[in-house]
Amino acid sequence: MIRKKLLIFGFWLVAAGGVLLSSCTKNDENTIVVIGTEYYIDDILAAVPDSLESKFFAAFGDVSRGDIPPKIEGSYVVDPKQRVSSNLEGWPANTVEPNIYLRFTKQHNGIVTMDLNETTETVTDTVFVCGNGNNFTVYFVEDKDYEIGWMKRGVLMKGKVTADGIADFRYATIVMETEDYSGGQFGLYPAGSYFIYKDGDGLAQNLDW
Repeated sequence: MIRKKLLIFGFWLVAAGGVLLSSCTKNDENTIVVIGTEYYIDDILAAVPDSLESKFFAAFGDVSRGDIPPKIEGSYVVDPKQRVSSNLEGWPANTVEPNIYLRFTKQHNGIVTMDLNETTETVTDTVFVCGNGNNFTVYFVEDKDYEIGWMKRGVLMKGKVTADGIADFRYATIVMETEDYSGGQFGLYPAGSYFIYKDGDGLAQNLDW
C-alpha cells in the first residue's frame, strides 16, 4: 500500500513538473526562466522617451504588454498606409503614404525577426514582441544611417492577429536623436517628433511578398 502511494506521488510530481516547464523557456545553457523575464527583453518604453510618454500614448492608444504574445509569423501589407497624427506642424492626418510590407519570422517567445519594406528599402532586424491572446505589440529602437545624416528612432506596432491578417494595425515612429553630416542639407526632425499610421481599411492583409 505504501509503495502504491509512493508511485502515485511520483507520477504526480512528474506531471506537475511538466506543467511548470511548459510555462518556461530556456534563457541560456544553464538557466530556465519564466517566459517574458529573459534578460535580453527590453521594456517597451525603451522605444518611447520619458518626456513624450503620456502625449504619445494618448495619440497611439493602449498597447498590449502581456508576457505571452500570439504567433505573429507571416507576411503582411499595410494598404493603404494612412497617417493618423503627428506632433509636427505641416503633417496633417488622413494623408495616404506608400504601402508598408512586413514579414515576421523565427519567433521565439518575445523575440522575432522582422523584414520591413518602405518604398524601395527593406530593413531586416531582430525586434521584441509582447502581448496576450491575439493582441500584440512589436517594439524596437532603430539606427538609420544616411550619407548625409543619422537618426535614432523608436518604433512601435500593434494589432490583433486574425486569419486574414493583422486587424486594427497601428505603426508609429518616434525620433530620439539626429545628427547632420551635410551642413544643413539633411532635413532634421526635433527629438520627440512622432508619426502615427494605421491601415486605412482596418486590416493589414496577409500577402506573400
